[in-house]
Amino acid sequence: MTFGNWEVTEDGIEWTGATPQKFVINKDTLTEIIKQPADPHPKYKWIISATEEDWLSEDDLYDLNFAFVYAVANFGADFDYQVFDDTLTFQYLELDEEEEEEDDDVSPEDLAEIEQKRKEANSERD
Repeated sequence: MTFGNWEVTEDGIEWTGATPQKFVINKDTLTEIIKQPADPHPKYKWIISATEEDWLSEDDLYDLNFAFVYAVANFGADFDYQVFDDTLTFQYLELDEEEEEEDDDVSPEDLAEIEQKRKEANSERD
């Protein structure tokens, strides 16, 4: 079964995208949990690991989430909804932070140009 660039195989989940990077999750470690010292909520290790990869897009991560749930059911692995919920909460917060950092990268000149184009588009419409 394929989810975007992720394929659920008989051995686990594998990245099949066009990038040269490799990301493989073995079915035996699929639901491995990590606990971080400052955070009392355990999380699924592979979802967190993928979230921390710069080369994976948001869409790639969302597709992995679907592949992960499918694979867990397919392999009959133990699954904890609360751990998954906490994992996704962490993932979404990380993605929001990255998006805010990208917004901060826009220079004042670029912001002024964007605003000028918006005003021009509005005046042409009127």
